[in-house]
Amino acid sequence: MAVTPWPMNVAVWRPAVMGEADDADDEVIAELREKAARLETLETQLRALEQEREDLLDSKQRMSSELDQYQKRLTEWEWFFEHSVQMLCIAGLDGYFKRVNAAFADTLGYSKEELLSRPILDFVHPDDTAKTIRELEGLGVGRNSISFENHYRAGDGSWRRIAWHCPAVTDVTTKLFAVARDVTEDRRKEEAILYKASHDSLTGLHNRAAFEESLERAIAQQRRTRKGEVVLYLVDLDGFKAVNDQYGHMAGDHLLQVISERLRTIQRAADMVARVGGDEFVFLADGDTEATGICPYKPLAERIIGQVSEPIELNDGIVTVNCSVGISTLPGTADDASSLMVQADQAMYATKRSGKNGFRKFDPSLTR
Repeated sequence: MAVTPWPMNVAVWRPAVMGEADDADDEVIAELREKAARLETLETQLRALEQEREDLLDSKQRMSSELDQYQKRLTEWEWFFEHSVQMLCIAGLDGYFKRVNAAFADTLGYSKEELLSRPILDFVHPDDTAKTIRELEGLGVGRNSISFENHYRAGDGSWRRIAWHCPAVTDVTTKLFAVARDVTEDRRKEEAILYKASHDSLTGLHNRAAFEESLERAIAQQRRTRKGEVVLYLVDLDGFKAVNDQYGHMAGDHLLQVISERLRTIQRAADMVARVGGDEFVFLADGDTEATGICPYKPLAERIIGQVSEPIELNDGIVTVNCSVGISTLPGTADDASSLMVQADQAMYATKRSGKNGFRKFDPSLTR
């Protein structure tokens, strides 16, 4: 069998030399290590990105949940603000309302737009403007407003008395959050109670309790200032019982009302006139009398007598009554409220004994 010769142009395989194979393997291993290291880095980065994605998803869920909670609270607050039966408002230190609720607008009788478009002081009574400005200034420097009251003009032109509760401005907010109450009717009731407690129900004059309080106050002031004097005129009607007996108690009540109104017309700014008994009245005056001389108390006493002595028309006729007036002073013969009353009473009865329809100032001879 003939043997085919190996082509001359074909390389003949032969085993590599040992050193050359090692070098080639080292290169491959180095490349593998490099790729493995890069792969590990990529895997680490991938895990980090996956974790970051998970964290972002968790954060998104938390944020979404928190936003839902905030939105719910905001909705609840808005509902509470708008539907509260209390008058709620938010104001700025620039003197304008920023928000008012329905109760606030309805109570004052304005639209919300009207209240927000005008300065707060436009609604405040002129007599309360200065104190309202002081209150606002106090809120701006950290002083709470707890029981402040002022008068607000309502949409119908009437004045409403408003009570305020407003914490001061803090570093957290520069706005004022206030709760207001319309206390107009409450104050009217209180004033009516106080009026009844201090005024005579028949005549509308001050009653004995109010007179005694004013008398003590006048005496205390005189002792404190050492100026002027306290002058007491005790007025007792002459002939009132006869009118009651002849015409009846309703006629007597009418007579007392007419005389009370007449006494009120001659009352000076510093005087007080009161009904202290059935047909007894008092004038409490200071010592700055309008005349000087032997009897500086004569002008007022004569005006009292003149007013009482004017005829009074009743349903069944015209009647005339007179009065006896006793005068006492402090300091002078009296040294306290009790002695002032006693001495005026003694002087009044001395007038009655001497013929009535006149006046007399107390002097020590009346006690002898």
